[in-house]
Order: sequence, then C-alpha cells, then structure tokens
Amino acid sequence: MGLNGALQIGRSAMLSSQAAISVAGNNMANAATPGYHRQIAGLAPNRSSPIGRNQFVGTGVGLATINRAIDSALQSRLRDAISDQHSAMIDERFLSSIESIQNELTDNDLSSKLSAFFNAFSELANNPLDNAVRTVVVQQGVSLADHINLLRDQYGTLREEADRALSVSVERADGLLNEIAALNTQISLAEGAAGSASGGANSLRDRRDQLISELSIYIEVDTVEQANGSIDILVGSIPVVLAGESRGITMRTQNGTNGSEVSIRVREDGTTLDIRSGSIGALQQQREETILPAMETIDEFASQLAFQVNAVHSQGQGIHHRTEAVGSVTGIDATESLNADASGVPWEIRNGVFELHVVNSSTGLRDTYQVAVDPENMSLQDLVDRINVELGVTDATASIGPSGEFRITADAGHEIAFSDDSSGALAALGVNGFFTGSNAAEIRVDQALLDDPSLLATSSDFTSGGNAVALQIVGLEDSGLADFDGRSLREQWQTSVNSLAVRTGAARTKLESSYLVRESLEAQNQAVSGVSIDEEAIDLMTLQRQFQAAARFISVIDETMQVLLSIA
Repeated sequence: MGLNGALQIGRSAMLSSQAAISVAGNNMANAATPGYHRQIAGLAPNRSSPIGRNQFVGTGVGLATINRAIDSALQSRLRDAISDQHSAMIDERFLSSIESIQNELTDNDLSSKLSAFFNAFSELANNPLDNAVRTVVVQQGVSLADHINLLRDQYGTLREEADRALSVSVERADGLLNEIAALNTQISLAEGAAGSASGGANSLRDRRDQLISELSIYIEVDTVEQANGSIDILVGSIPVVLAGESRGITMRTQNGTNGSEVSIRVREDGTTLDIRSGSIGALQQQREETILPAMETIDEFASQLAFQVNAVHSQGQGIHHRTEAVGSVTGIDATESLNADASGVPWEIRNGVFELHVVNSSTGLRDTYQVAVDPENMSLQDLVDRINVELGVTDATASIGPSGEFRITADAGHEIAFSDDSSGALAALGVNGFFTGSNAAEIRVDQALLDDPSLLATSSDFTSGGNAVALQIVGLEDSGLADFDGRSLREQWQTSVNSLAVRTGAARTKLESSYLVRESLEAQNQAVSGVSIDEEAIDLMTLQRQFQAAARFISVIDETMQVLLSIA
C-alpha cells in the first residue's frame, strides 16, 4: 500500500469520527425530546487490501449504520401497559361516579328515603284518620319517587358522557391510524424499496412509534413490521392499517331492546372490533357492564316498589272513595290477552278475582261484584265487557280511555272501591294505586292522592279507622320478593350497592397496579432507548480523540511525503 492509501485511511477515520460525533451531538440535543430513541453510530472496518502473498492491510473505517437503540418486545409490553392503565383509569372513573351518584351511607340516599317512606306508613297505621299524617305519607312517597327519578336521570347523564367520550376517542384513534399509514409510506420511500430492519429514516420511525404509543391509549394494538419498513396495525386479528393504507375505525349507534347500542367497526367493511383494553375498550365495557346494568337495577327496583305497594293499596279503602278509577298504565292493546308481551301491561297478572264495590255516597250501602280474571284468555276489552255485560254492574261503567287505559266511572251519587284482589289485575293496570309508572324514570305518586290524601287506602274491610292495608305496606320493607330471588326491596338495593363497592375497590387497586407496571416498563425502556448525557459525553471524548489521532496520522503521512519529495 502506498502513501495515498495511507492518506485514505486517515481520511476515512476523520470522516467516520465526524459522523459519529454528529450522532452523539444529535443524541445530546434530543435528550429531552419525547419519543426520541437514542441513535448508535455503527463503525465497521473497510475491506482489507492485499500487499503481498497472503498478506492484507486494512483500508480504514466506515460508517456502516445509524441504528436506533430499541427493544421491540419491551416496547410492545409498554404499549400493552399503556392500554391497561388507561382502561383501569376509565373503570375507576365510572365506577366511582356511580358510587357518588348513589351516595349511600348518608342521610340523603335511597335507603334513607325508603326507610322514611315505610316509617311514615307505620305512623299512619297508628293514626289512620289523621289527615296530617296522611299528607306526610304522600310527601314521603313524593320524596322517594323524586330520588329514584334523580338516580335514573343521573345514570342517563353518565351514559351520555360515556357515549361522548367514546365518540371523541374513536375519532382521535381514527386520525392516528391515518397518520401512521402516511408515515409508513414516507418511511418506505426514504429507506428504499428493499428497506431494512434497522431502517434509515430514524426520525420518521420515532414519530411513528410515538403515534402507535398514543394509539395504545385508546385501543390495544399488535404490530407487524414488513420488509419495506412499514408497520401493519392489528386489533386482535383484524388489520386496521396495512402498509400505507388506513382501513379506519368508526362508532356505530343503533336502537336496541335496551335503548341505544354502540359498536366499534372497521370503516372500510363494517367488521365489528372486539376491543378489550385502552380507553375505548373500557368505555364500551363500562357502558355495557356498569352504567346500563345500574339503569336496569334502578328500573327493576322502581317497578317492584310500585307494583308491590300498589298491589296492597289497590285493594284497600281510604276515608273517602273515588268517583272514577283511572288506570295509570296507558297504551294497552285492548285486543291482546292481558299477559301477552304485546298487550302493553308491564306486570304479570294471575288467574283470580277482585271485588268491585259500588258505594252509595248518601247511605253508605254498597253493591259488591266479583270480577274473575283469566289473563291468558282475556283482553282488556273482555274485562270491560265482563264488568258491563256479564256482571251487569249498575251505577258504574267500565271503559277504555283515549290513551288505552282502563277506567271505571261511577254514576252520580255513587263511589267506587275495591278489595280482595287475588289476580293482581288492579295493580298491573294501575287502578287505585299509590304510585304510577313502571320504571325509575316514570315513577310518581298518583296525582289523585296528592290532590286528596283522604283517598289514601289504610283499611281492607271498609272499617272506619282500619289500618290493615297500612300495616301490610309497612311489612313490604322486609318482605322477600320472588322477582328478587327472595330478597326484600331493601336487601335487593343493598346487594347492588355492595357489589358496586367491591368492584370500585378492585378497580382502584387495579389502577394503582397499572401505574406501577407502566412506570417499571418505562424505566426499562428508558434504560434501553433513553439518552444519557454522561454516556454521550464519554463517547464524544473518545470520538474526539479518534478524530485528533486521524488528523495527526494524516500530518505524519504528509511530512513523510514532503521528505520523499525533497529527496527527489
């Protein structure tokens, strides 16, 4: 090898050192840049040159690669941890919100309202003729119904909040998919058609990794890197990004049996995505497994409260009787059998009878009629015909109102009362009830009782000052109900409250654990990919010495050449 070859060795050393110094400087400049991965200059010796038989001498050094310091497996675990953490945050947030709405263990919770309501009936049983006590009972009923209405309304507001958050999250995730697809195209072009695992568009790769990590906030993702440097994104086994094309995601809302139903789908072909983690997965889960069940629970509670109280109250009598009994259940199909799903009757009716009493207002004398009810084979129109035609009731007329409700109207000078209902038809049709409505959004105290508390039923045998009905209603507080698997109204509510408390506690523990897992993985990832100023400074000093040595080497070769030229 001649002196020119020696000069090329020095030149390669200086150029490689200069490039490596630039890499180190870039690392130091980006030490605090989010998403930046430390870059490593890969120096490699140039191909040796023969100088004799089986003798070779090196020809210098070259810059082979500039790689990012990255552990793909660790990065994948970190993304999973990000998804899990945000999922846990959503879980804890909505469970805590439900717990706050219920506000149990205070003086303004449903349990307290329920106790006050039944305690008022207990006081009424002791003073059935006291109009002031009757008014208190009605107002306690209003307070209980209002509280149930409020709970249902707040649950609905929480569902709307979840839907809005879900819509915003899906929109942002869809935007991220588009950005990732665009970066795939740019990386493939920058690194050439062949591409390589190490890549060359490191800044673009950093930006893409940052976007994928942000995407992990919303959905759990799997990544598959292709030979050309692009990355395919999959949710489960369904691709949402293929090379430079985003298939997109969208939220679809449609009406279902329990209100609006929400699904997340691939925009391109409508495939449903089963998202189990990230904020989108958690929002879906909380919507379907926490908020909607909470709404169903309060609806079932209100339905049973109304029906059970009405079932007792409807067959009782107050100080005065009604001149017209109007069922609170509207929209009944008069041609369908009473127990048919299409009938519009919210509660099941049994085979049985109820007694209809037509009372002379002046004399107090009453005519009693036994009305047999066969709910499987009898429609509302059949019930009306049975009262008007078959039984030949005088001084009162049964009819179907303009809104599809059952009515019995007394003639002038007469009143209507009921007793001994073994069928539950009166309560199911909302006749002579305490409450109206069949769910938490609709439950109210009957307006007739608000206008005239003397209609409040306390007696079961027309005894002035009787309290049998009031006592039966008091007993409902702790009576087991078949629809609640033998639990009472109070026990059913407490069971749901306790279940929520357990889930909320578990969610808080899970959230704390998810923080620790993410912090640990971020520390590990930082150790691999993060920039250490001290390490870069040491590398910089080494490269500086290498550059100086190369410069000195070239200076020596130059002096040697000058000596040779002077001899010549």
